[in-house]
Amino acid sequence: MARGTLVILSGPSGVGKDTVINAWHARDPRVERVVAYTTRPPRAGELPGIDYHFVTVQEFLRLAEAGAFLEFKEVHGNHYATPLHDMEEMLAAGKIAVLKIDVQGALAVMELRSDAVSVFLMPPSADELERRIRARNLDGPDVIYRRLLNAREEMALAHHYQLQLINDSVEEVVGRLVGVVQ
Repeated sequence: MARGTLVILSGPSGVGKDTVINAWHARDPRVERVVAYTTRPPRAGELPGIDYHFVTVQEFLRLAEAGAFLEFKEVHGNHYATPLHDMEEMLAAGKIAVLKIDVQGALAVMELRSDAVSVFLMPPSADELERRIRARNLDGPDVIYRRLLNAREEMALAHHYQLQLINDSVEEVVGRLVGVVQ
């Protein structure tokens, strides 16, 4: 069996990363998101092992010390990490292992894994991104403001990625991803 492909997928909050991954998986069942670890509490509707592996700070630090993570970082007081074993297992099984990861983590992975295909999802416009973030009804005004500031900073680093795709049509983005990975 051929080894799988590692894909780094980043983009600002609200750009549609989960929607794209789900549509891509529906088109190609080999596509699997590597479920990250975090110390932050689950949000409403998030499921352990599906959205994230939710762990205590002590457990996270123990795993980091044991070398269980490809990369890990602290963002806004919470820890996040990419599990090395899960990712390698997917690749060995011939899967398309997708790391849905922020820019900071993505840049670290790019340094460690030259075999990764890096993709940055861009919104069609700043106004559309703000509309999407507000439409989710997940955050208060302060968090929305911070997400929009972070989005500008993240988009300024998109040039580090091999591919930048504007997510104005999920089907077109998925079609481009299929073409790039094959």
